[in-house]
Amino acid sequence: MEPHPLYQKILREHHLFQPLNETQITTLLKDSQLVNLEKDEYVFHQGDPCTNFGFVISGSIKIYRLTPDGQEKVFEVIGDRKTFAEAMMFMDHQQYVATSQAVTPTQLLLIPNTSYKSLIKENSELSTALLAALSIRLHQRINEIEILSLKNATHRVIRYILSQALRSCSSCQTPSFELPIAKRLIAGQLSIQPETFSRIIHHLSNEGIIRVEGRLICILDRDRLESYE
Repeated sequence: MEPHPLYQKILREHHLFQPLNETQITTLLKDSQLVNLEKDEYVFHQGDPCTNFGFVISGSIKIYRLTPDGQEKVFEVIGDRKTFAEAMMFMDHQQYVATSQAVTPTQLLLIPNTSYKSLIKENSELSTALLAALSIRLHQRINEIEILSLKNATHRVIRYILSQALRSCSSCQTPSFELPIAKRLIAGQLSIQPETFSRIIHHLSNEGIIRVEGRLICILDRDRLESYE
C-alpha cells in the first residue's frame, strides 16, 4: 500500500513498531495491505497459509477455533491498535492454527511476516519489543487457563467484570464500563453458555452488586463483588 502519514503515526504508537525509523516504517507500509472488512467477514481461516500478521486500526477481530462438535471456542477479541497472529512468525506451523473474523466493521493492516522478520535483522530493538509482546500474551493465556480450570462460571464472570471495570477506571468510586463485544462472544471466551452469562449478570444485578443499563455495567459494591461466593 502507499504509505500515509496517518498510518505511520498509528503504527509508531504500537510497541512492536516504535523502534523502526522512518525509512523502515515506510518500507513496511509499502509491503503491507490495507483491508476493510464488513461484520462477519474473515481475515483468514484455520489451515490457510500463514504469511501475514494483523494490526487492527479500528474495529475488532475475534480469534477462534471450532470444537469437534462445531461450537466456536473464542480465544481472544482483538480491538483497536492491537496486533494478532504475530507469534505465528516463529512457529513451525505453515498454516494458521485458528480463524480470524470481523466482529464489527473493521479496518486493518496485513503485514507480511517476511518483511517484519527482515527488519528484525536490521533493528535489534524489534526483537526485545516482540519478546515483550509475546510474554504479555503468555501471561494472559496462563491467567485464562487458571480461570477456566480453577474457577466456576460465576467467578469467571466476576473476574471478567472486575478486569474490564478496573481497566476503564481503576480510581473511580463506582467503576463502570460498556461491554466491548456481544455477550455470546464474552461467554465463549469464558467457556460458558450465553444463557449462563446472562443469568449470572442478572443475579448480580438483583443482589444490588452491579447495575446494568443496556451494555453499560456499573459496579455498585466492589467489596461484595470481590468476595462473592
